[in-house]
Amino acid sequence: MGRYVIRRLLHAIPLLIVISMVGFTLYKLTPNSPFRAEMGANPNIEEEDILRLERKYGLDAPLHEQYRTWAWNVLHGDFGRSYFTRRPVMEMILERLPNTLVLAASGFVVSLVVGIPLGLICAVYRNSPLDNGLRTVTVFLTAFPSWWIGLIMLIWLGGYLRIVPLGGVYTIGREDDLADRLHHLVLPALVFGIDGSVGYLRIMRSQTLDTMRQDYVRTAYAKGLAQKAVLWGHVIRNSILPVWTGFGGLLAGLISGAALFEFVFSWPGIGRLILDSALKRDFPVILANLMLGSALLIAGYLIVDIGYAWIDPRVRYD
Repeated sequence: MGRYVIRRLLHAIPLLIVISMVGFTLYKLTPNSPFRAEMGANPNIEEEDILRLERKYGLDAPLHEQYRTWAWNVLHGDFGRSYFTRRPVMEMILERLPNTLVLAASGFVVSLVVGIPLGLICAVYRNSPLDNGLRTVTVFLTAFPSWWIGLIMLIWLGGYLRIVPLGGVYTIGREDDLADRLHHLVLPALVFGIDGSVGYLRIMRSQTLDTMRQDYVRTAYAKGLAQKAVLWGHVIRNSILPVWTGFGGLLAGLISGAALFEFVFSWPGIGRLILDSALKRDFPVILANLMLGSALLIAGYLIVDIGYAWIDPRVRYD
């Protein structure tokens, strides 16, 4: 197992290099520099100011020289400075990363706690009123964008009923109050979790039904084992594999997928930082988040492969 992990990590290095080259090239080939894009919004900016800023940040150099300078700095842990805030990019990311991790982890827990048990229940009691009702609800939730559902719940619960805050991470002046932070987290985590639980419910139901048709499950019932013993001993562990497979892209997906939720709930996290930076064409911030997301994606699939050996004893890595 140790050699397998080392080999996968070594394979990740050239993959990250290719991703960085493609991403850097695509971003740099977009029309106009970030500073020229500001000329339309600020008529006081002169052409000389644009040229001076482009020389300052090396944007007038050939593309391969820009990439070489950027890659060399990244290897030394320097992702540059934001074009607009003038702050170090890593400082901005590390400042917002905890908020995104809290939201993403809370939503992930809600997804698992809601989606997997309900998917199992729907499979065990298939075609029952409960199963049909839950499947109808999932179709309804899938038909509407999750951010729209979050916005409606925010207006209803926060605006009319005033049960939850209208946004933010905490109330100003109560930064160290854990109860206040949890109060702000409840609705975003619930909406984020419901969005993921729909997929887990469908996957778990489908896979559980398929597993329950297998010969070894029928044999277990024929031997006189109780339904609970069959479910825990044979069905659940084999049905969880597809759910675990989906975890591979989850680490990166949680960060990028949180952008809309962070925007709706005014949650200052990585997703909102990416969205704001993309609108401003703040290349250093965008590229840093691209590399972060790629690294998380590779790490996620490595964790999935390692987890297979624990979930399924038949899986072995040389």
